[in-house]
Amino acid sequence: MIKKIVFIAVLFFINLSGFCQGNSDFQSRFNTSVDYKLNKKWKFYAEYRYSLENDLQKFRSSSIQLESKYAITKKLTLTGGYRFTTSFEEDNHRFFASLNYDYKLNKSFTVALSSKYQYATNSFDPDFINEFKQPVEMFRQKIGLELNVPKSKFSFNTGTEFFLKTNSQPYFKFNRTRYMLGSDYNFKKYGKFGITIFYDDKYNPIKNDRIVLITKYAFSINDFLKKSKK
Repeated sequence: MIKKIVFIAVLFFINLSGFCQGNSDFQSRFNTSVDYKLNKKWKFYAEYRYSLENDLQKFRSSSIQLESKYAITKKLTLTGGYRFTTSFEEDNHRFFASLNYDYKLNKSFTVALSSKYQYATNSFDPDFINEFKQPVEMFRQKIGLELNVPKSKFSFNTGTEFFLKTNSQPYFKFNRTRYMLGSDYNFKKYGKFGITIFYDDKYNPIKNDRIVLITKYAFSINDFLKKSKK
């Protein structure tokens, strides 16, 4: 079963990469993160991201993200956070809040639903606000499916996310749709390594779509301490 899933994923990556050469910009991100679960309710998370664009030939940006998660129930989680992004041209501040719902269909499959609101701006200085882009408000609605392979450290996930710009006339408009496919390998004590690829289908006349390959490493302080005690 694992071989079939990996084979399908590889074919998807190859076909998507070939498509992007003629139609979209191929970008990449490297994400590294650490999290700590304070108790049954609270969890804290920090992430650093380094991004490339123009078919991996140009530095795009780097960012630091901080967030906290509060478990309302076992299935429902409230998340809030802040991200600071910088590039050669500009800086960006983003605040966000999301409500996440995870439902286990069985021991292997989990359906994930997420509704996120985000506010992004280049500056808070009222004297220079006119020199920057207008703040962007966005609603993001995501549905995903995760497969935890039985008796294995592998997991696979796929999902679709809709971006709606809320500060547009008259009320909001569709900004883009994101299609995702990825896999993770859990080293337990030494963290989790994953690869994800997504395609942004943007709704604009320019059609500056993009395909992004994400390589990520996540470290859990709780898992490390738990395994070390054992």
